[in-house]
Amino acid sequence: MINKRLEKLRQQLSKYNLDAVIIPSTDPHQSEYVAKHWKVREYFSGFTGSAGVLVVKPDETALWTDSRYFLQFEEECKAYEITLYKQSIPYAPEHVQWLCDSLEENAVVGVDFLQFSKAQMDHIKELSKSKNIELKNITELVGEIWTDRPSLPDFPIDIHPLEFSGETTRSKIQKVQHKITTGKADYYLFSRFDEIAWLFNIRSQDVDFTPLVTAYALVGLENTRLFCNKKRFSSSALATFSKLNIEVIDYDEAIVELEKIASTKKIITDVSSLNYAVYNAVTSTFIFQNSIVKELKAVKNDTEIAGAKNCMLKDGVALTKFFIWLENELNKRSISEYEIGKKLESFRQQQEFYMGESFAAIVGYKGNGAIIHYTASEKGAAMVQNEDILLIDSGAQYKDGTTDITRTVWLGGTPSDEIKTTYTAVLKGYIALEQLQFPKGTVGMQIDAFARLHLWKLGLDYPHGTGHGIGSFGMVHEPGQGFTTNIATSTGSTEHAPNQLTTIEPGCYKKDAFGIRIENIVLSSLKETTAFGEFIGFTPITLFPIDRQLIKDSLLTASEKKWFNGYHKMVFEQLSPRLDNDEIEWLRKMCQKL
Repeated sequence: MINKRLEKLRQQLSKYNLDAVIIPSTDPHQSEYVAKHWKVREYFSGFTGSAGVLVVKPDETALWTDSRYFLQFEEECKAYEITLYKQSIPYAPEHVQWLCDSLEENAVVGVDFLQFSKAQMDHIKELSKSKNIELKNITELVGEIWTDRPSLPDFPIDIHPLEFSGETTRSKIQKVQHKITTGKADYYLFSRFDEIAWLFNIRSQDVDFTPLVTAYALVGLENTRLFCNKKRFSSSALATFSKLNIEVIDYDEAIVELEKIASTKKIITDVSSLNYAVYNAVTSTFIFQNSIVKELKAVKNDTEIAGAKNCMLKDGVALTKFFIWLENELNKRSISEYEIGKKLESFRQQQEFYMGESFAAIVGYKGNGAIIHYTASEKGAAMVQNEDILLIDSGAQYKDGTTDITRTVWLGGTPSDEIKTTYTAVLKGYIALEQLQFPKGTVGMQIDAFARLHLWKLGLDYPHGTGHGIGSFGMVHEPGQGFTTNIATSTGSTEHAPNQLTTIEPGCYKKDAFGIRIENIVLSSLKETTAFGEFIGFTPITLFPIDRQLIKDSLLTASEKKWFNGYHKMVFEQLSPRLDNDEIEWLRKMCQKL
């Protein structure tokens, strides 16, 4: 079927006089996860990873993705006529240089202006101008092939109450209006769903695993316009917005309305999220700045921090009940990876304010754990037995927060020295980064190496970032702070600040053998102020034991053992009051000192 779709697309190249088309993985709002309507790259390639770019020429189809997805591509696309090009830098536009090298001068390349940001289009134009390559808008082309394309989401939209958000919409909008005034502008335009959900305290289910809303927002000094399907709001929500001078206008009218409003106005917006279709259509003076909302929502207020900690307690209880179930069941039968993921979800569903998973659970047995974003299907999932290694990376959305945790566990038999040595190096890296104290102004790239150092000493590494921001009943991968080796990315170049929630998740992966990863969410805080300035550090808030069976004790220092024992003391003390006697005894055994 994929090959037939590609053949139809090649026929359209001829019809529209195109030499190639570029199909990204994003939507008009540069979202990480997209609604089914925008899964164009997946429709034409069969590749389901969240990052990747498909390029189709009359004589070749190629896909670029980064090392997180190499094994996944091999599994999903082996039957299709698609060549994999391995990106050396995640999200880098390496496909553009390849196109420029392979196309003739004055070639025409089709792109959907809605799916590319202004910044991306500028970069493509710069790289392709030496060949005088024309970029042609092909918004209508896909629909001519994908005739049963899903419509845009129309789920009801809920108001996220103050008891969970910790700040009113009025207060948040006033902060944006202050930025408009100091920036000598007239409006602030927002395109990213996560920023709009935070700013207006609204939530829905437009994107899998993420409670976001399809919308644009234009904040002015006197009034604000939210471009979203009005029918999705209750009458009380519309009345509340009206009192705040927020007008709800249908999503499809966004560009037309922006043209009317913006012809003589100055608009602040983020060049990385503004799609080129809006930029191209709206005659205005844009002032490009990093989004103020991205910066504001990355720093959690007291209510959000309390909610996050409460979610960690709930997750810890659910995971305790789940792993007790898993141990008992594996003594009786083999269980598929798929069933394990569903059972874990069922234990989380029992917790207060549960709203769903925060991403598709990764349950990788033995070699499947080496596929970094592996998702077991109901048919064909590996059968887990009471032996060997299992990696589980999972998370949940609760009304009071978002969770993400990875644990790698040994199920039975004797771990090899290689596995224990590697696991211990991963653990040492986790501890090193979590215990780090660093000066204010430090960015993620500067400290990422602390998590890799002990692996590097063994000639090992891992092909992904070491951590990312976490939303509050929002995105599980929230921009911008985090840890990565690449300064060009948001997670590499963003400063860490107090009161942010970030994951630390080093790992190591051996193809067809094992995957190892340890992940906690940490809260940043101001640790001390000295003559050299303010220093920031981390405190873990994730609450679940780290498997002792896989640790090579002789490789841990006294300080690392102290950390390990202290962490498990905290886990036991905080979780045990919520468990029954049998569960407490199981947890006590798992939290024994080294």
